[in-house]
Amino acid sequence: MAGMKWYKVWLVVPGTDFNAEGWPCEPEWWNDMEQAPDEETAIRQANEKARRQWEEPNQYEPGAEAPSDRELGQECPVCTGAAEVTDEEYAEWKREMEESVELPFQ
Repeated sequence: MAGMKWYKVWLVVPGTDFNAEGWPCEPEWWNDMEQAPDEETAIRQANEKARRQWEEPNQYEPGAEAPSDRELGQECPVCTGAAEVTDEEYAEWKREMEESVELPFQ
């Protein structure tokens, strides 16, 4: 599609910047990639995707559904920003994601 660019988006789970004892800690966050015509659309798409995944049952293994993060009482992740990336940066990110999936459990 013309005018579409890749954006790296930052997702943060609200309320995760404190541990169980109430001590400050790093919030739970991760990056994702969205293809969009502009930064605003990339953020909106990331928020919509995060909400869908938050509401869907978790699947830890095929055919075994667990409660969704929403049902577990977790906050819905929020996209806090986006930055345009080059096709090369996107390809590198995608390669790293595929490699990390293949790591065996220790």
